[in-house]
Amino acid sequence: MALLARAIYTGAASFVLIALAGIAYFGWHDARCGWPAFRAEMQRRTARRRAMPTDDTH
Repeated sequence: MALLARAIYTGAASFVLIALAGIAYFGWHDARCGWPAFRAEMQRRTARRRAMPTDDTH
């Protein structure tokens, strides 16, 4: 991130474009690969929460 900030500050447009393309690609790739596991974990947590007995002591 520091190199990207320095490139923007000094006007190194070619490096900025390459860095932004890399950030976009790896962000998209990570989201695409990680989303199914994230969604499955959220469904498991929701199912566990629904299965818990309610506490009517108060």
